Amino acid sequence: MNFRTFILGLAASFGLPWLCLIVIPAMKYQQLTPVAYDKEKDGVEGFYPPAPVNGQGQLVYIREGCNQCHTQMIRPSQLGLDGWYKGWGQDQEGRPATAVRPNVLRDYLGEKYALLGVQRIGPDLANFGWRAGDANALHAHLYAPRSVYDWSTMPAYTGLYKVQKIQGPASERALKLPKKFAPRAGYEVVPTPEAERLVEYLQSLKKDHPIPGQSAVAATPAPAKK
Repeated sequence: MNFRTFILGLAASFGLPWLCLIVIPAMKYQQLTPVAYDKEKDGVEGFYPPAPVNGQGQLVYIREGCNQCHTQMIRPSQLGLDGWYKGWGQDQEGRPATAVRPNVLRDYLGEKYALLGVQRIGPDLANFGWRAGDANALHAHLYAPRSVYDWSTMPAYTGLYKVQKIQGPASERALKLPKKFAPRAGYEVVPTPEAERLVEYLQSLKKDHPIPGQSAVAATPAPAKK
């Protein structure tokens, strides 16, 4: 084998996978546009996908490394593995008898980054917005994860919150924390603007809306948690 053949073979070995896995999918993604629902056929009005996620909150999510432990991609069920699990979408009951669809490329339309993730140490967050609960509960989870689940291995994002002295009435934004995790008397924990954007982003994660022309669970709001 001469040197020229070796270089061409080496270039093809690296170039073809890069072309097929990076360039072509990126070009296809850039050409995607929202698709209108047909109310009579789909039973849903508007466009798919709906409004994009909170972009500012997504940047905080990336900076804090959340995508290192959480995926945002539900794959097709194969031999009972992966796929759809209890509480992973707008159906908050037990695992549906019929598997709800996996994520598709258009689900990420409008996002600057498609945060598929690299490993699922924590639960998948593709549809976390359906189970996120109210903002205060989510802030408490981010500030002190073990105040919600004592077995949690999730790191505490205390840097996104401010412990301040109470001046007059307590702030309406102050976190409601168990005594074990609450600040000392006379102080309160309030979210920073970055924490607010992160929570808004997490609440916006709903990637199981029906695909036009395909059978899917209707995108209706989940019942409020008590």
